[in-house]
Amino acid sequence: MKKLITVTALTLLIAASLILPTGCGTEDEITVSESNRWLELLSVLPANDNTLAAAYLQDLAYMAEKIDEQTTPQYSISRQHHLSGHSIRVMPGKEADEEWQQTLGFVFADVDQAIYAGADPVRYYEAVRGRFSGDDVDNAARTGPLNDILEVVAYQGHEFYSWGGDHDVNLARRSSVRPFGKGFRLALVDDFIFWVGWTDAMEEMINSDEDSIDSLADIEDYRLLAQGLEELDTVNAYFSSESHSPGYIEDLYQSLLALLEDSSDAGRQLALEEIEREPRLKPYQALATGAGYDENGFYLAIVLLNPSDEVARENVALLEQRISEARQTLGEHRGQQWLDVIEGMEIESKGRLTLARIYGEICVIWDLFNIYEVWNPLLLHE
Repeated sequence: MKKLITVTALTLLIAASLILPTGCGTEDEITVSESNRWLELLSVLPANDNTLAAAYLQDLAYMAEKIDEQTTPQYSISRQHHLSGHSIRVMPGKEADEEWQQTLGFVFADVDQAIYAGADPVRYYEAVRGRFSGDDVDNAARTGPLNDILEVVAYQGHEFYSWGGDHDVNLARRSSVRPFGKGFRLALVDDFIFWVGWTDAMEEMINSDEDSIDSLADIEDYRLLAQGLEELDTVNAYFSSESHSPGYIEDLYQSLLALLEDSSDAGRQLALEEIEREPRLKPYQALATGAGYDENGFYLAIVLLNPSDEVARENVALLEQRISEARQTLGEHRGQQWLDVIEGMEIESKGRLTLARIYGEICVIWDLFNIYEVWNPLLLHE
């Protein structure tokens, strides 16, 4: 191994030190399975500009299975942290079991899958799926905190619980379950809990689940991306319809400049020039990322949806070249080539998809592909 496994450094690199051979392209189109677990989660998210920009999914139950499969249990906690998402809120305050039970009728341990969607930090959609009792949820809603302002609302054959106005903020009633004391809506629909801050969002999620409006699972691009992640066997998923074009990245560059203010003008200019001269991918339409674990170690999974099979094949070579030549712009590894912090890569094309596994600590960025602070724009295209 190239690095020791340590919790604090989040390295956990147990892959072989050699670069794994790059896969060959194939003309076969991907067949989307209707039992795809990512599609099941995407089906409750309404398709709109906000959710299409960023959707984060976490399969906690599958992650637990993966951890249990390993032969070194002393690293279980760090492995779970290594694969967990930092952007998924999962109803903040997961350690506060007593408050969860009183307010929601369940605790974090009951959650099997978690969903967070939206680029807007205020208007986000959140849901969890797991082992919930309708009676317990109802009792908590009616007898728990803020029951004096509770309203039970009927909509499309379902009922949901409503506290306060849309996006209400009242710091006097804030808690780990209700950050900033916001008004919230809660519904138990089948084995999902929907938890959102405004009434329209609750109605949209119910309509998505009932197939009366398009969900993200109805978007053909996302169906193909979901199948790609299924084949790469990830425990989590990030979807975005925003490819990393120069125009899209431009706003991030402006923030990057601000972050580099402490550097010398020469150092800041050098970083920007480095980004400009790196090889770029061919334009693609949408992307998905995730993280997983196999016999070679932890890996970052990348799925690019391209306009054609030919572009998918071209992006195999270009992504490999980019990884081989690009340098990181920020963070503790600033200035290092990506090859210095990865253990290996497997990249191939299948139909219009470019599929990649990149091994090593790079897997911690699976959910951060629209956040400028953490990474060099690895998927920047022409």
